Amino acid sequence: MYWIYLDFPQLALDLLQREHPAEHALAIHHNKQIIQLNQVAYQLGVYLGSSLNTAYQLAPQLHLYQQADLSCESYFDSLAQQALQYCAQVALHEEQGLYISGAGMLSIYQQPEKHLKQLAEHYQRQQVSFRIAYAETAIAARWLVRSQDIKHPETGTKHLPDLALSYSDLPSAQVTSLQAMGLYTIKQLSNLPRPELRKRLGEESLGALDQALGLQNTPFTFIQTKACYQQRFPLLSETHTIQGLSFPLKQACQHLQQWLRQRQLSSNTLLLTLSFRDKPSEQVSLKSARLLQTSQDWLALFRLKLDTLRLPAAVLEFSLYCQALYPLGSEVSSLFEQQQSSDDNLLFDQLSVRLGEHTISRLSCQADYRPERASQYLPLQQQDTLSYPSLFPRPCWLLPQLKPINIRHFTLLSPPERIASGWWDEQSINRDYYMAQCPQQGIAWIFQENKQWFLHGWFA
Repeated sequence: MYWIYLDFPQLALDLLQREHPAEHALAIHHNKQIIQLNQVAYQLGVYLGSSLNTAYQLAPQLHLYQQADLSCESYFDSLAQQALQYCAQVALHEEQGLYISGAGMLSIYQQPEKHLKQLAEHYQRQQVSFRIAYAETAIAARWLVRSQDIKHPETGTKHLPDLALSYSDLPSAQVTSLQAMGLYTIKQLSNLPRPELRKRLGEESLGALDQALGLQNTPFTFIQTKACYQQRFPLLSETHTIQGLSFPLKQACQHLQQWLRQRQLSSNTLLLTLSFRDKPSEQVSLKSARLLQTSQDWLALFRLKLDTLRLPAAVLEFSLYCQALYPLGSEVSSLFEQQQSSDDNLLFDQLSVRLGEHTISRLSCQADYRPERASQYLPLQQQDTLSYPSLFPRPCWLLPQLKPINIRHFTLLSPPERIASGWWDEQSINRDYYMAQCPQQGIAWIFQENKQWFLHGWFA
C-alpha cells in the first residue's frame, strides 16, 4: 500500500498567466507582501516577500493581484476530479493538495513510480505547476512534497527518515527547539524513546508524527465522481463586453470537453449562468439537435447566442451546468424517423440559437386516425411518443381542402383502407382510402365516402 500526494502551490498564478501575454510581469500579494510571481517579474528584480512599494519600484509595469480576489476553488475541484481517472480514492487537502490512494493500483501500475509518472504526465498536459511524491503513508507523502522546489522537484527528499523536521507539520517553535537539541531529521526524532517523544512533542504533534510513520491511521473523506457537470469560472478581472468573455468561455468549453471525454459522454444541452455586479444573474440555455462533446461545437453555438445578448452590468463570473448526459456514440431522436445528416442538425442548431428555440417546430404524430388530425407541430427538442401506422402508406402532401374527383380518371392501385373515427367529437368520418394512378399528375391518395370520391393527397 502506498499514497501519492500532489499539490498546486501556484495555481492562482498559473491561471493568471493564461489570461496575460507571456511578456507581462505578474505577481500576487497578501498582507502587502509578494507571495507569488512569474519568471518575467523575477527577472525584473521582484522577489518573494518584497513589499508592494519595493515591487513597483523594481518593476513599474508589474501587474499586481490580491490573493483574496483570486478564486481557484472550482478549477482545483476539476483537477481533483481528473485524478479519479488514475485511482479509486482521492481526498482533498486545504492547501490545494490531493491525497491519492494506491490501494489496488499495483495490479495496474506494477509499481508506485509508474503510477506517479502517469499522474505527472496528465497534469503536465494541463499546464499547471505541481509537486508530487509518494510514500507508505499519506502524511509522509505530503511532507516529502514540501521539500521540493516547484522549479526543481527532483531536488526534494525521497525518503521520510531523511526529511528535515522543518517540512513536517510540527510547529516552527517546536522544530527550533528540537534543532537546538541536535535533532534535524525525522529519523533522529523517531529514534527517541516513546516517553521522551511524548514529553517533548505533546499528544497532537506526536499524533501527526505517528500518522506519518504509519503508527496511527489518518481519517479521510474521499471525493465522489460528479453525476453532472457543474463548474464555476470566476473571472480574474470583470468584463463589460461579450468579447471579454471569449477567452474564459473558450477555456470553460475546453474544460467541459475534457470532463465529457474522461467519462465517454456527450450532451445536447448546456446552461450558462452569468453573474453580474449589482444585478441579478442571467441564464443562457443552449440546446442542440445532435449530441456534442468538443469545445469547438459548444463554442460555435455560444458565439451565435451571445452575439444578440446585451450585458446589463459587469460580469464577475459565470458557470456551466450540464445534466443531460448520454454515452458516447448514442444518438438523440432526430427530426424524422430516419437519422438526419450532420449538416441538417448543424442547421437546426444554428436556427434555434439565432432565432430562439420556440421558433423552430417539427411535424409529429398525434393519436387520431383521421388524416386531417393525425399530425401536429411540436418543439424541435420534444421527443415523439407515437409513430405513424406502418401497414398502409401515407402521402407526402395532403391538400388543404378535399377536392371532388371523377373516379373514371383514376386507376386504383391498392386495396381499400377503412378509416372510421371521430364519433366522439361530432366530426366523424367513414372513408375507404386507395392509392390511385392519375395519368396527368402521378400517384394520388383518394377516398370514397357516401358514394362520392375525393382527392386528399399526393404520393408523387
